[in-house]
Amino acid sequence: MITYLNRRTFVSVIALASLAGCSRSVKAATIEGRTFQGDGSGEGLRAQSGLVIRNSKFLNLGNGAIRVNVATDGLVVEQAEGRNLYRFLENTASNRSTPASLTNFTLRRIMGADIRRAMTRIRYGSRDGLIEDVIARASDNTERYCAGFVLDDEAREIIYRRCEAHGFVERSRSSDDYWNGDGFSDERGNKAIQYLGCIATGSSDGGFDLKSTEVRLVDCVAKDNKRNFRFWGNGLVENCRSEDPRSYGGSGRPSHFSFHGGTAKYVIDRPVVRAASDNDAPVFLFDNDTPANVEIRNADIDAPSAPLVLAENSEPNITWVPPRDEQNIRTAE
Repeated sequence: MITYLNRRTFVSVIALASLAGCSRSVKAATIEGRTFQGDGSGEGLRAQSGLVIRNSKFLNLGNGAIRVNVATDGLVVEQAEGRNLYRFLENTASNRSTPASLTNFTLRRIMGADIRRAMTRIRYGSRDGLIEDVIARASDNTERYCAGFVLDDEAREIIYRRCEAHGFVERSRSSDDYWNGDGFSDERGNKAIQYLGCIATGSSDGGFDLKSTEVRLVDCVAKDNKRNFRFWGNGLVENCRSEDPRSYGGSGRPSHFSFHGGTAKYVIDRPVVRAASDNDAPVFLFDNDTPANVEIRNADIDAPSAPLVLAENSEPNITWVPPRDEQNIRTAE
């Protein structure tokens, strides 16, 4: 059961519930300076088109401190805090036959702690969104398939700027299983996603586990994840930094950059790689069904105990610009 701090808050939420599903022409509502608190289950509130939520707290809630359950345009959430949540923002339709796409939205300056499953899950045909200065810290009791930020279905043209995901580790799988748990995750069907100045640390799978097409990463940092950058689609990776990947359990070896699937095609421009002298995680790991096509430009790599390239399946097609021996590379090879 959710408790509200005062009658005004209660009335605001009831009003929003009655407006849910209305068209964009509904007069925008604002919720400011409110606290929504539950018993660890249940939703906080449901979104509507044009809703602005700011300076609010969400405590001890279940699958959706904020839930997008119908098509919603122009949602803004800013300067918010969430603690002990299953998900902060959950995008699941009430009517399975009617997608609850989220469009022209902004999430900014939000802190989430003790997140059990995900900070945000955005799906259907959601598009044209900005997620900025949002920090997600995982719970010590994460659920399976936990992740900081999740995109699914046909979500596209979404920008993450200066977002952070920390500590998303699966803790309930056996040592023989593959352990999931990502910082940032997108899927096949997602397109034109941008990650700008984002950070992922301490994930039991990918810091950035990206299957989307036309993806762009700029100035991102991945550290202490099993596979810091995990790529399946195609795109451009500019001036991104990988540090000391490590395994938290389960099958699969750690790596700085790993490539998977059958269509991987990337330009890796100015990658920076740093690894301790006892870290032998491969810098570029290829586990593809068909040869990946990767162009590596102006690398700065210092991983003295690691192989530079390791192919576990098909041999990749790598183009070095300038030639490999003219780039700043120090590895075990």
